[in-house]
Amino acid sequence: MYRKQLLLQITYCLEQAGFCRSTSKEPFSYEVNVKYKSTLIPDKNDYAHFVLYTPNGSIQIAAKNQDTTGTAIEKLAYTAKDASVTEYDMYLVVCGGKELLKKNKAITFLNLFKKDAPKLHAIAINDLSYFLHQQIQETAA
Repeated sequence: MYRKQLLLQITYCLEQAGFCRSTSKEPFSYEVNVKYKSTLIPDKNDYAHFVLYTPNGSIQIAAKNQDTTGTAIEKLAYTAKDASVTEYDMYLVVCGGKELLKKNKAITFLNLFKKDAPKLHAIAINDLSYFLHQQIQETAA
């Protein structure tokens, strides 16, 4: 799976869960490619792939995909650091690709940082619909 496909899958899941693309910041809306100041490199901007607005707060979503071996884990360490200072209520990392999902190593690695980044939550793309459903159900309860 390529990152572009992962982004399309995330968009599909968001819209199937009832979210609409909008800059209104109203519940059940989301934005794409939201620019913010880099947490590690001065005078640099980073981009949130998605910012999701739920009735319970805001969620920054980062899409991480890798199908081949390489420096995936090292790249994820930057993501964990970024999650530790996010301005949003949650920092969700949606993982895809054979290499990141192999033995759940990326998800396990990222979730080890919860002590330093309590807003961080990593899941596989296949779990996103269920995750969104849970976020919506928390509101109804």
